[in-house]
Amino acid sequence: MKKILLISNNGNGFYNFKRELVTRLLEIGYEVHFATPAYKKLVDIIAEGAHFHEIFIDRRGTNIFKDLGLLRQFRRIIKEVRPDIMIAHTIKPNIYASILSKRYGIPYMNNITGLGSALQRNDKAARLLRMLYRVSLSNSQSIFFENAGNRNYFERYKIGNAGRYVVVPGAGVNIDLFNPSLKSELSKKLNGTVFLFIARIMREKGTEEYLEAAQYIKKKYLSATFQVLGPYEETVYMEKIKEMESTGTVEFLGTSEDTRTEMSRADCIVLPSYHEGMSNVLLEGAAMGLPLITTDIPGCREAVCDGMTGFLCKTKSSESLINALERFLSLSPSERLEMGVQGREKMIKEFDRRLVVDRYVKAIQEATGEPNL
Repeated sequence: MKKILLISNNGNGFYNFKRELVTRLLEIGYEVHFATPAYKKLVDIIAEGAHFHEIFIDRRGTNIFKDLGLLRQFRRIIKEVRPDIMIAHTIKPNIYASILSKRYGIPYMNNITGLGSALQRNDKAARLLRMLYRVSLSNSQSIFFENAGNRNYFERYKIGNAGRYVVVPGAGVNIDLFNPSLKSELSKKLNGTVFLFIARIMREKGTEEYLEAAQYIKKKYLSATFQVLGPYEETVYMEKIKEMESTGTVEFLGTSEDTRTEMSRADCIVLPSYHEGMSNVLLEGAAMGLPLITTDIPGCREAVCDGMTGFLCKTKSSESLINALERFLSLSPSERLEMGVQGREKMIKEFDRRLVVDRYVKAIQEATGEPNL
């Protein structure tokens, strides 16, 4: 039985976006190991027969000594499991686990879930990160990208073998789990027009633009509701959102174990992000039959047919976002409904997670010499 080791920096994300891949690999006969930080729902994956290895990782930290500790964790797990292939997701596993796999002669693959804020600049940190990527990904069997823009970036800087690049539609979306029928089953719809922002609350997710747009729109459209759902990644926004709550401009919903509940009450998902790999929030919202308003960037624009399933706006522009919000507010109920229907159809045709899992499984079977099943 061939062994496969998957490594990611986030247990929650791994559960939400890779569970179907683990299930398929177990079904076709692989011994599956996965290494992530602890997360309570991972017990469901363990119950299916996968082996869990807990790791401790500072996702956003740049402390070299902490990263050396992470390197030791990866080395211990790789030597213990001795996988036939290793698949890394997210930046630090992609770099450190890949370097170790190359050193020990273990075939490996990489999933680039986004460029991250560091690579958006062209400073010393960005140049160092590109150098580390060149070293770590040089022997990668397959490099999966979640949008063409990220692929083009790696090709421009000659990172990895371009002949092994594979573009997939993000992590895909479970179209059965995220279903419009849940809108009536999960909760009662609120009055007025509800805009829902779901993200880690930080500048690069477009938090600033969303809050500025909410202030403007609420003065003209009293029935509009602006909700914020997600953890504070940057605490500078805590006081601002608390103040806007006191005036009735926004509603802070905290965090959620199942965002379908909050989506079921909304009319439109809004994400004015600066950069994404592929926004899972947008895919899930569209699968729920919700129109989308988001920025015209790689990782967001792919989820929207502008004017048909939602609206695109300019990055870092409150004015452009306000224009998109007002266009949505001008739509009739039937036009909004049709926009949501078209959005779900797009998810079914292009972003069904089963399509993504098929691409991964095919590449894994080719790399491990297993017949396609």
